[in-house]
Amino acid sequence: MLEKLTEVQLDAIKEVGNIGTGNAATALSMMLDKKVDISVPQVKVIPISKIPFLFDNPEEVVCSVKMELKEDMTGEILLIFDPLTVKTLAKVLTGMEISDVTELDDFSSSILKEIGNIMCGSYVTALAGFTNLFINPEPPELTVDMISAIISEISIPLALAGEENIMLIETLIEIEGVEKQLQGYLLLVPSVDSLEKLLKALGM
Repeated sequence: MLEKLTEVQLDAIKEVGNIGTGNAATALSMMLDKKVDISVPQVKVIPISKIPFLFDNPEEVVCSVKMELKEDMTGEILLIFDPLTVKTLAKVLTGMEISDVTELDDFSSSILKEIGNIMCGSYVTALAGFTNLFINPEPPELTVDMISAIISEISIPLALAGEENIMLIETLIEIEGVEKQLQGYLLLVPSVDSLEKLLKALGM
């Protein structure tokens, strides 16, 4: 079904992303007490099997914040950060260096969950406003694991529904005082019924 999305519809989803990330940037700026800009360079539909290859190492350990979606739209939304982004965010927020993302303390884990909550929640709010659907996200869950393991878990319900593709929303984060742009990936994983509602809202 996702393969049928046109460039115009993907642009509409990208615009929703820009609205959501704009709100997220404002919230993160207040949290960090620094200027934050978040942009959405592109939204695309790709086979879920190719997600691990977006990273330098398909077996790389990453951090994922997942929120389950309820009410008019069911499914999940995930935010995935590579280790460099996690380490940079932790240093900005706590001033501490993290050598291994698998050894995050409770404070760093809590902060990453809150960042995921802000970014995923802002996108869901913007999507709800665009589609006039009531979407109720559950509290965020943080997972630190190999990207292949995270993708394997979310691919099972997609496979059962006969869907091989996933909607990928790329995000670039710029934080005042941090030289390197940080990258995150938002993955929208709606149920089949919810995907039909989304496509209908996009004019399909």
